[in-house]
Amino acid sequence: MKGWPQFNPIQRHAGNACKLGLLTVSLLLAANSRAQTAVTGITYGTTVNSVDTSHGGLTFREQYTPVSTVATGLGDYQFTGPLASTVIVRRNTTEAGPNNTTVFYQTSASNSTAPLGQYESSVGNMFRSGNLYEGLRNPFANGAGAQNANIERIDFYYAGGYTVQANDALVFFDLENTGNMGDGFRIAAFTAVDGAGDLDPSVAGTPTTYANSGLMVAADSFTGGDLNSPSGGTMGNFERTTYTNGDNLSGTGSTTNIGNGLNLVGILIRFSDLGITAGTTIQGFSLMAGDTAPVSAASLVNWNNATYYPTNTDPTTYGNMDFMAFGAQVSRPVPEPSTYGAILLGLTGAFLGWRRRQYCPARM
Repeated sequence: MKGWPQFNPIQRHAGNACKLGLLTVSLLLAANSRAQTAVTGITYGTTVNSVDTSHGGLTFREQYTPVSTVATGLGDYQFTGPLASTVIVRRNTTEAGPNNTTVFYQTSASNSTAPLGQYESSVGNMFRSGNLYEGLRNPFANGAGAQNANIERIDFYYAGGYTVQANDALVFFDLENTGNMGDGFRIAAFTAVDGAGDLDPSVAGTPTTYANSGLMVAADSFTGGDLNSPSGGTMGNFERTTYTNGDNLSGTGSTTNIGNGLNLVGILIRFSDLGITAGTTIQGFSLMAGDTAPVSAASLVNWNNATYYPTNTDPTTYGNMDFMAFGAQVSRPVPEPSTYGAILLGLTGAFLGWRRRQYCPARM
């Protein structure tokens, strides 16, 4: 039998191994609990190129290049979850300012008036399209500027509810000037619609209960760098068109070519980051300006309450989030099922526990 002087060095090494194992587990758990993670890459599918159409003085090339997967620090995600059945825009129509919508369209040249993407007749349809050739300019900005949409909230509704699976997530893209890493916004899940106290019974899917006050995504959180656009390359040519009939994009807008210098940046947010556990059924989620100031979940219900939904959101700060036409479809880890990650963590923990029993001596 070894004497204690001979055993002590072994004990010390075993203790260090135990600490290393516990540290490894801690790091794995910490990586799995971050509030959001940047998108670092996009893999596109095959481009669909339909016959050109003309609407409101613009000739749409009717192209759609689906996003197959995105790369993140949490692994690759694919878009195999449910698609929102309805996307509803909530404006504070009592405030002074235009009832406008300004859309970014990617074009093939800096002086073109031919958007590469598909024509969509409404803001809701545009979000549901998942088409990164287009997006909204300053949706949450208040005031008299023509590009300020005076939108207070955008609701993504899943008819009949949607039961969250482990690691289910949402992905959003912002159109930014080179070197900027995204603007701030708030996101919250809602669990009930069109019940007692409903603010708009004429529209199906109006939230009446939120799970909590939501997650604030800080500006410059999209730290994955500039991403390739559907047409290839990180920098694309764009024009913007302002429509003057609320969410209706079927009229003739005022179009301005803005050339190149704009880039995509992206972020992934898991439902667990929104305080929603796997197995919970929700009705959808809402996007709001970053200066939305709820004191409770109930604060988010009435978008016309200026106490919580400020009506002076600055177009250069929280009103400057330029959401691309994306985010309505739930994303899931590659490969599915999402439980693979949990299984791996469980096996890792079991192995480290076994190692500890083998090599970690009991304290004397």
